[in-house]
Amino acid sequence: MRKPFFKIFVLCLVFSILAPFGVYAYDMPQTIRVGLEYKYKNVQSVPISDESIYVGLNYDGDFFDEAQVSGNGFSISVPTETIIDANEFYQSYEKAVEACEDINDLWGYDAVPAYIDEELWGIYVYDFGSDSASYAADTTSGNIVSSDKIMVLKNSQEVVMYFDGVNPQIHSDSESTTLSDRSYRGVIEFGRYTGGGITAVNVVGVEEYLYGVVPNEMPSTWEVEALKAQAVAARSYTLTRKDMNVHTADGYDVCDGTNCQIYMGYSGESERGREAVDGTENIVACYNGEPINAVFFSSSGGSTDNSENVWSDAVPYMRAVKEINENSPTWTREFSQEELSALLAAKGKNIGTVESITVSAIGEYGRIQELTFNGTSGSAVLSKEETRTFCSGSSEGSLLSRMYTINSNEYQEVSAQAVNVEETGTIFVSTPDDTVEANIGESSVMSGDGSIFSAESPYYAITSDGIEELETSENNTEGNTQNTGGNGSSQGNITNYTRPGETVYPINGKFIFYGAGNGHGVGMSQYGANGMAELGYTYDEILKHYYTGITIE
Repeated sequence: MRKPFFKIFVLCLVFSILAPFGVYAYDMPQTIRVGLEYKYKNVQSVPISDESIYVGLNYDGDFFDEAQVSGNGFSISVPTETIIDANEFYQSYEKAVEACEDINDLWGYDAVPAYIDEELWGIYVYDFGSDSASYAADTTSGNIVSSDKIMVLKNSQEVVMYFDGVNPQIHSDSESTTLSDRSYRGVIEFGRYTGGGITAVNVVGVEEYLYGVVPNEMPSTWEVEALKAQAVAARSYTLTRKDMNVHTADGYDVCDGTNCQIYMGYSGESERGREAVDGTENIVACYNGEPINAVFFSSSGGSTDNSENVWSDAVPYMRAVKEINENSPTWTREFSQEELSALLAAKGKNIGTVESITVSAIGEYGRIQELTFNGTSGSAVLSKEETRTFCSGSSEGSLLSRMYTINSNEYQEVSAQAVNVEETGTIFVSTPDDTVEANIGESSVMSGDGSIFSAESPYYAITSDGIEELETSENNTEGNTQNTGGNGSSQGNITNYTRPGETVYPINGKFIFYGAGNGHGVGMSQYGANGMAELGYTYDEILKHYYTGITIE
């Protein structure tokens, strides 16, 4: 008889929003299947640290254990031994155990229960003493079975039971189940889904899953409203990821790594993270009544980007927006001409020695869109994310973002304050030697080194505060301000102005990339969300800033 072990509470959600065309609704799934790719994808054995486990199956959110076993070193593994199916069937684990004892007493063979379906147990023989497998099969009126889909539960080296035709699920008698160094709520399922090895899958309630996501995607010490925004974004992303069937062939809905969201289970939870999830329970960001693919990243460096500038499709709610209060970290990467040449060649772009780089195209707010590498035997044009990942084969991997300039170290020590140019029309640039007034006229802006830039389009500077737009105005051709720290000023170390069409050459045989931000740049900036929360913005205001035209339901 089945014994109910625990019941996952049904999470029902009905979104009700007054709209001209009626009521939108989205059904929240009861559970989510998380592939534990951290250590347990297509492996030969998975360790179980608990001393007492329940074994069963999960149907419609209800888990029924059909067996309880105790030990001091469990594992579920791919069997290597020859196995005989004795062709005996029982409705309970206890009855199957009794039958195994009879086989041992009658012929001296070692037999254990085999879980083959709900309330259906067989008898598998694995040790035949001095007899051959074929002789033992004849003796037991059984047959040798293929081990292609079979799994074995062991207590240390002792065989406890086999699984054939089912993907067993286990749970300990505590709040979580532990595999080696991580514990998980819900149940752990095992299956030989692909590749022949065993993959562990955590089947867990959606809200409990988010408990293990939010603190690992955003520091728990950050602002409460930022954590809530992260919780809603993560919940929305989870639902769309599941619907996209990204990991269906692998046996689960989402994985526990950066390809989906970082999930560390019960071991990765925090009190503030749980509070953020509970405080937004079942709330989802929607566009036209459906959950959005709420992608997010670390920091933008000044503005987010349109989806088509990173991937292929233009998504209406993934539009570029300026940051309101992002404390974006800056970074520097350096490459020799030889290193760049080798990195490009490794990606099939053999252009000889890189002699210069042309910034071919720049996005609306300063993000690099296209680079042309000019070499001794040709050129290579990189666009979109290629301009960030071209160096992925290096020891440090890809560039952190596409908000960068190249070989701008001549500006590294120049400190500048940009006053409100709409009022004064003047920028004061302080160099180590003196202060230079740079008038914004109808045709030019002068920087601290005397370079003349066109004033027809805005230019940007990478400062210690991130990307700063230096606004220009054709009407402000006059003006003189004596106070360089005037109203609306922003301070920091200018490294360069972004100039479309600029070609840069190596300095002492090297190209230096000066950048701000970290990530692909589409959707919600986590640093930006925290910065907005510091200014008093609520989680829904944060989400609506980063995802254009959405509703919070």
